[in-house]
Amino acid sequence: MSVIIKFLKGVRNHWKKSTLGAVCFVYGCNYAKNAYDTNLLMREYCMKALEYGKEPISKDSKPRNITIILNPNANKRKAHKRFQKHCAPILYVAGICVDVIQTESEGHAKRLMEELKNTDAIVVAGGDGTLSEVVSGLMRRLEDVQTDAVPLGILPLGSHNTVGKTLFPGDGDLKDVKSLADASLAVVEACTKPVDVMKIEVTDKTENSGKPIYAVSCLEWGAFRDAEARKDKYWYFGPLRSYITYLVNGFKNDLNWDCKATINYTLPCKGCSNCQAKPNENRRWYHRFMPYKERVAELTTVANDECQEIHEKEISTVDFSLFTSNIVANVDHAKSNDEPAKLSLTLGPKTVDYTNFVSQGWKSEKGFGRNYSEVIEAKQIEIIPKSNQQHGKEFWYSIDKEDYEVKPIKITLMPRALRMFCRKSDIELVQ
Repeated sequence: MSVIIKFLKGVRNHWKKSTLGAVCFVYGCNYAKNAYDTNLLMREYCMKALEYGKEPISKDSKPRNITIILNPNANKRKAHKRFQKHCAPILYVAGICVDVIQTESEGHAKRLMEELKNTDAIVVAGGDGTLSEVVSGLMRRLEDVQTDAVPLGILPLGSHNTVGKTLFPGDGDLKDVKSLADASLAVVEACTKPVDVMKIEVTDKTENSGKPIYAVSCLEWGAFRDAEARKDKYWYFGPLRSYITYLVNGFKNDLNWDCKATINYTLPCKGCSNCQAKPNENRRWYHRFMPYKERVAELTTVANDECQEIHEKEISTVDFSLFTSNIVANVDHAKSNDEPAKLSLTLGPKTVDYTNFVSQGWKSEKGFGRNYSEVIEAKQIEIIPKSNQQHGKEFWYSIDKEDYEVKPIKITLMPRALRMFCRKSDIELVQ
């Protein structure tokens, strides 16, 4: 009893040290518990992958060969370490030949796609920026060579993982670890689903338009996009920087508070002789599981007079967002072939006050959609901004979270242009 009394007196007399000690003790316990739970989770996933690694292959076959495009600078240079801890063990025990290529500069992943050969799959280990480069390089190569794309995988290791988190949302206390483990196991299980791609071309004839850009998630324009792009400036606020961004920028005039443009768009189409090209006859090993080629051949004989009818609209909004079906909830192309592929354009209000700007910004940071006044569904959209400059200020689009100067552009939807690895529970096994 005297020992307990002495201990309590010591805590009372040295309460600052005691408080610090208690905080460190609780933190240490939580850290140890998370490490233990992570180890158990990784063991579970590695055992699943090992079952695939034990499966025999014929003497005439070769082990699957995948190429991983790893951006070591993604997520504040944490991507490489997280890949080694939470992705590599699952891939290695599955008996897959893994070739890891680290990007060295901006645009390197795009150049790699132009030269890459002899691989059964490409896996992007990074964020939205790395994925955008790989998709752009891959689609440009497909258009030049006129061949078929290999399956594409995503390991969501970046600070922005729009498509990756949609395919592999994770859950529970180890949400991020489970998301990476699910993404890695999806590559091992070879489950794929078709995804849509946006082809974005500059239509301004006075400038060198260059090569088209390809995206798989979204295009954003307006004040909310500008505020989100500035989050990293407030890094010293730690996890609160996303919320501080909207508090600080709500009064600033250098955000694009009025996006004025003329948009020309065509309505979604299930497929007809106007919008379906004849399918490429080159076939690879995984095509026997893909009936889409035969379906395209049938659609080339269907007539639809409304397919090429152009609708014109003048817009003025503070929030312009264009999404593919890849990141819209509850959309599964594998189970809804009767639904036409489409682009969803959401237009926010014409004006927004400070309170609503902050509340809507915080709402989006929590994963909820912002309020909008109109939704337009389209197959192709042409955006003709009224002006890119206001009082000498330049404004920008975000295309898959990458910045591009505001110019007249044409966005064309390419339905089911790529196949991406997904969870086995999302679609049937294809190998």
